Amino acid sequence: MRNCVILVLSVIFSSSEAPPPQESKQYRSDYEYNRKTDAFYKLHIETTPHYLVEPLCQVEGAELMVPRSDYDIEQMHAMFKKFPDIGNYVWVGNDGKDHESAEEEPIINLEEPPNFSDRFGTCVVGTRTGDVETSVCYRGLPYICKVAAMDAPYDRHCNVYGKDYKYYASTGSCYKISKIAFPWSEAYSECQAEGAHLVVVNSEAEHLAIMNLTSAAPKVRNTKASYFVFAGFRAEKPVGNATVVFKTIFNETLSQAGYENWSDNEPNNSNGEYCGSIFLNDGKLNDLHCHDSFGFICEKEVSL
Repeated sequence: MRNCVILVLSVIFSSSEAPPPQESKQYRSDYEYNRKTDAFYKLHIETTPHYLVEPLCQVEGAELMVPRSDYDIEQMHAMFKKFPDIGNYVWVGNDGKDHESAEEEPIINLEEPPNFSDRFGTCVVGTRTGDVETSVCYRGLPYICKVAAMDAPYDRHCNVYGKDYKYYASTGSCYKISKIAFPWSEAYSECQAEGAHLVVVNSEAEHLAIMNLTSAAPKVRNTKASYFVFAGFRAEKPVGNATVVFKTIFNETLSQAGYENWSDNEPNNSNGEYCGSIFLNDGKLNDLHCHDSFGFICEKEVSL
């Protein structure tokens, strides 16, 4: 009988795991696979200054795409076709070659144009027509991230497409604190893309686990304030004098979820704070502006 139990448990555990990306050819939900390059790609349509694009790709386990082959160019061209309204240029990685400038010269040039490249430097761009050119680095442009299937991160125990998750037996969940700050909606999407979700505190045990997780966490890059992290609850803007009701991303009230211990004098809804967060100093709940950028915690329940 004991052997049967062990067998059943092992089957349940293995069925909760997905094959790694190099075998399944599946990665984050926002990346697409190219069989010819055996790699995953994502076109970020948000305009971003060049100095930020590499760290943002790294957050996703990828790198800024370097156009090393005709297949990379074909992939870039195909992505452009899906978004006809994002302009004609995207940031790509430096392939070490000389390229023409993407800056347009005036038809009649009566005076020497300013040389912005001396001041801001030049970076490599891909074009809608499939060319590779250069442009001044201060521009805000979309960008393309790429990761080879063999290098795509996958945590087998936590069953997530990401790194740095930590498992807590006391809660049966894996958690990760982000390394870069996002607004609440982008934080939500980032956790979802990895196969996780923004953290939802369901018990005092989970509150203690999160305090342990955050106690040694490094400062999150570009956060508006280092003592908050976004969590998986928010409120709808009330109509008139209606009461603000916070609910989790699973549409439960905080009481139904199992934890509603707010930090002192919170929630104060200061000038329209409708997104949930966790105070790092005491692990209790707080409200923040949804559009501000803060660190966040992703959570993935582990089925054994």
